[in-house]
Amino acid sequence: MNGSRPETGSLTIWQRIRQGVAALSLDTVIGLVTGVLGARLVFHYLSVAEYGRLALYISFYTTGTVLLDFGMVDVFTAEIASARGTSKPSWAGFLLSRYSLMVMSTATVLLLVFVGVGAQRGELWVWSIMGAYLWLTAVNLAAAALFYSTTRYRRLAGQSIVRNVSRLLLRATLPWWWTQQRLTGVALTYPLTELAVILASAYLARGAWAEFRSKSATTYSLRDLTPLFARKGIYATLTIPVKRFMAQLPVWLLKTMAGDVALGAYAAAEEAYILLFTFFGSVETTLLPLVSEQAQIQLDRLRVALRQAQKYTFWIGVLATIAGVVGARWLILLIAGEKYIAALPLLRLFLLLLPLNAFTQSQRPILHAVGEQKWILLIQVVSAVIGAILLLIGIHVAQATGAVWAVLIRSCATLVMGYVAIRYLAPDLWIDPRGIVKIEEFDRKLWRVLTGRSRE
Repeated sequence: MNGSRPETGSLTIWQRIRQGVAALSLDTVIGLVTGVLGARLVFHYLSVAEYGRLALYISFYTTGTVLLDFGMVDVFTAEIASARGTSKPSWAGFLLSRYSLMVMSTATVLLLVFVGVGAQRGELWVWSIMGAYLWLTAVNLAAAALFYSTTRYRRLAGQSIVRNVSRLLLRATLPWWWTQQRLTGVALTYPLTELAVILASAYLARGAWAEFRSKSATTYSLRDLTPLFARKGIYATLTIPVKRFMAQLPVWLLKTMAGDVALGAYAAAEEAYILLFTFFGSVETTLLPLVSEQAQIQLDRLRVALRQAQKYTFWIGVLATIAGVVGARWLILLIAGEKYIAALPLLRLFLLLLPLNAFTQSQRPILHAVGEQKWILLIQVVSAVIGAILLLIGIHVAQATGAVWAVLIRSCATLVMGYVAIRYLAPDLWIDPRGIVKIEEFDRKLWRVLTGRSRE
């Protein structure tokens, strides 16, 4: 490991995975709590019409965030992590600086566009606030790329926690510091939150940036980025609309073919499932930069770590599925209320996706690590076609229930395609799925540690 990284240099790969999952899971818990409390405050402050206007402004902001880096964040993260793992700190520093320049340049242009739109519509103040929110977000996005690509998961989670807590505090104290139009005041909480995160990021980034500060990147130019965009960037950018299309397709088809009641039940079940899935998603988030960093220097240890992560996530997913099936009614009542009880059987079907996540969580990180973003796009496109056909059939036959079955079958197809692609493109990193039932010495050692029979 690189001795210049005191935060992670003495940790094994498995310890770093555990550290990342723990930090990001804590962030998820805090984000859920502060999100619910913050949403209640916003509903209290704003009327339905005002909330509708705010949602419109936020939708434009959300669109702007996609344009900030054109979906390149994972590509740059994997490339920077790989450069660090192969002892190319100057190339890693160059990539980080150019990614930061890219997002800040785009954010500045979008800020001017937002101000122009606001002036034209006679809403200069609110649109300028949203533009400032986007620009400040870009600053923190650059800092997040630094933390993420250097596998400083606790700092990445700390940045997010500061954001969630600051936003809640600003909303809770809104009547004390803002006495004018409530919609403008609520809108102001967004850029003010990002400003607080910038201060935290500046403090958290001191040690991380020191790794690159003394490394000269003058031997590189923008011309050196051309192959990166040609081989990887274009595919990463094209993946975004495909993923967004697949996320919205069940909604569109259910609305058209089954009506609002079926769509409402499906949406409530999906929302409850996502609430549980966020904890499992932290594993893939942790693995993405780590696999790229370690793929060429500690391949054997990385393979073991991936195998164990798959095994433990699978069995935790099985337990979570069983618990979710038992507690599904309570979860639906908590999320949506008694009137959405029709979503109960749909949620129980959705929960079958949790164990599947154990097999898919390493696929995207591995494909990024070996530079095969085009396969990620290809799998997404084929998956979208399969999903569309299955949704048409499923909704026609069984409405919302058929839609969930379509999602399940499409997920299995995507899983199989990912396994085939990795077996062909990166056989050294391919993990046999049968390993989930195999007890190894690593498992025995971990069990001894957990039961207090070892001091290791």
